[in-house]
Amino acid sequence: MFKSLVVAGLLVTTNVAFACGGKACSHCDDAGHTAAVEDISKAPGTHVALDVTGMKCGACSKKVTAALTAIEGVNAVSVNHETGKAEVAFDEGKTNTDAMITAIKALSFEASVAPKQG
Repeated sequence: MFKSLVVAGLLVTTNVAFACGGKACSHCDDAGHTAAVEDISKAPGTHVALDVTGMKCGACSKKVTAALTAIEGVNAVSVNHETGKAEVAFDEGKTNTDAMITAIKALSFEASVAPKQG
C-alpha cells in the first residue's frame, strides 16, 4: 500500500504497510519499503547525494527522510535504504551538508557526502 502526504509543501510517497517483526532490522522486515519524493531532480536548490550506512528497511529510510525534511532550507528528499543513498535538494543560504549529516547521525546512522559521479 502506498500513501502520499505533503511535508512542508513537498509530495512524499511512502509505503506505509510496515510488516514489523524485527527480522530484517529492529524497525521492519519489509525489504521493499522506501521513502522518496516523486522526482527530486526537478526540486529547486543545490542537490547533494549522501551515503548513509546502517539503514536496513523502509522504516529506516522514513526516519532519515523525516529528519532531513525537518531541517529549514531542505526543499526535497529521496532516501533509499537498499542503495544507502539520500538525495537532498536544499537552499545553501539556509542549511548545509553538515546539518544534514548531524541530523542523520542523531538517528544512529552514519552519513557522509557521496563522491560526485561522472
